[in-house]
This record gives sequence, C-alpha cells and structure tokens, in this order.
Amino acid sequence: MTFNIEIHPSGKCFKSDMNLLEDAISQSIPLEHSCKTGECGACSVELLSGTVENENGVVVDTGTILTCQSKALSDAVLKANYYPELAHIKQQTLPCKVAAFEYVTQDIVVIRFRFPPTAKFDYLPGQYVDLNFKGVKRSYSIANAKRECKELELHIRKVPNGQMSELIFGELKDNQLMRIEGPKGTFFVRDSTRPLILLAGGTGVAPVKAIVEELIKNEDPREVYIYWGMPSSEGFYLESLETIAKEKSNFHYIPVLSGNGDWSGRKGLVHQAVCEDFESLEKYDVYACGSPIMIDTAKHTFFEKGLLQDSFYSDAFTPSK
Repeated sequence: MTFNIEIHPSGKCFKSDMNLLEDAISQSIPLEHSCKTGECGACSVELLSGTVENENGVVVDTGTILTCQSKALSDAVLKANYYPELAHIKQQTLPCKVAAFEYVTQDIVVIRFRFPPTAKFDYLPGQYVDLNFKGVKRSYSIANAKRECKELELHIRKVPNGQMSELIFGELKDNQLMRIEGPKGTFFVRDSTRPLILLAGGTGVAPVKAIVEELIKNEDPREVYIYWGMPSSEGFYLESLETIAKEKSNFHYIPVLSGNGDWSGRKGLVHQAVCEDFESLEKYDVYACGSPIMIDTAKHTFFEKGLLQDSFYSDAFTPSK
C-alpha cells in the first residue's frame, strides 16, 4: 500500500510504499542522509505520528527512526530537516569516460571523468556519486567544484580485496567507459556568516576540496580552517590546500599526522587538534567527512567544546568490498 508522509515543520509531503528515504528522494524531497546503510545515523528523524517498521524490523509509532532503513505502515508525520537547496537537483545516471588519472599515493588514485557534451550534471560541492564499473557500484565524494569543462573528479582509496579496488587499480585506462549515478547526499555548506571548520580523515578530504574550491570561486569572506588527518606523512597528496592557505588570508590549513613518522607538523587525532586550537566552538560551523567512528567521536567532543547541536554537518563513509 502507498501512504502519505508529511515532513514537519516544512509541511512538504510525499507518498511512500517502500523505503522512506528512497521514496522521498525520488519525489524531490531531499531529506538528510549520507551512507544509506544505517551506520552513520545522518538520516535519523523523529516519528511524530503513524506506524513505521524501523531499521530493526520493529513496528513503532513513536521515537526516532532511520529513514534509509525504514518503511511506512500507515500515513505518518516525521520531524526532519528538509533542504530546499537540493530540491532542483535531479539524480540521474550518465555515461562517463576517464579523462585522466594519477596514482597520488600507493593506495589512492585521483580520477577525472568527462561527461558527453550534451549532458547536464548539476550538484552542490560536498555531495557524492555512485560509480558503476563492470557491474560493481561504489559511492565516492565529488572532489571538485563545478567546472565549465564538465569534468568530475573522484579520489579512490584502494581497499584490500575490494571488488572496485581490483578493477580500478588493475584495469584503469584513458577513455575507459563507466557510469555515474547521482548526485547524492546532503553534505554541502549552508548559507551562514559563521566561520567554518572543515574536518577530513583520509580521502574524506575529497568533498572538502570541492567545498574549498566553491568558497574561493564565490569569494566567500568567512574564515575557513581545514584540518586533514592522515596516518602517514606521504598521504598528504593535496599540495593545493597548502598553496591556498598561503595565498588566501582567510584560509588556514592544518595537516595532522595520526601515525608515526618523520613529521615536523601536528600529530595526534585530527579532531583533537581542533580542540587544542579553539577554546570554544560555539561560534563555528563544522563540516566533517571521514569514517563513522571519526565523525561520531568528533561530534560528541565538539559538543563538549560548545559547538551548537545544529552546527555540525557530516558525511560518513565506510570501505566496501
């Protein structure tokens, strides 16, 4: 059966007969989400009325649920964030070809894809896409702001025994045909005057790079603090971030080494470096991208440092085999 779902307080409505999140997105109702696997918790909403089968397979009529793992069993009202900034952006599946690629470390490759000349692919920096290659589909954050040349950049880390990793790191070549589906996710910079702290772990720097490019393009005057955590000093493959910090007075770049090695810069966990640098986070907005553990730890630690509950935005990713 199909049920009517109302979003509070926006008043937006959609119809659902299967998965709440997928049904909402398919009807241009962009609810907050990230991993879509139930791990990150970004799609958590409050069930105000109605009956839902939640992520645990339990029938509930109150409390919080994960929309990416839940199904409506009646008409329902959900208290959830709705993002009008994403309403005009349509998800689509497009063919693409490898325009260029570079293995920037032993286990990370940066790939630029080009779309057909007639394709129109709109997105907000921070969102991600699903890459489909030889029947294997994986999610990767977009690593560049929109360009006139219609190219899309992805940063892909090699996962031991990973299906996509074996294809990418073993068979990648120029003009290789693939498919991209998206854009997806609700990770993007909100309209605000508050200074920004961009927190990245590993290849979680990809959407941060896209966001930084967009901020520069728009001549955003806000102070921007970029914290990037890596386990080895060889892993800091984006020299452009250091260059930006030198050329732009409102951009600050802090690489943080979490592992051992010859390193004269900051060491430790990347979120701890933020806590060491700021007495209070009350007046800041934080955007974090990395593993669910990193994001969860950072969120709770930052709240203890005064960060407001609605000033933390995140995009969690987990390695897929």
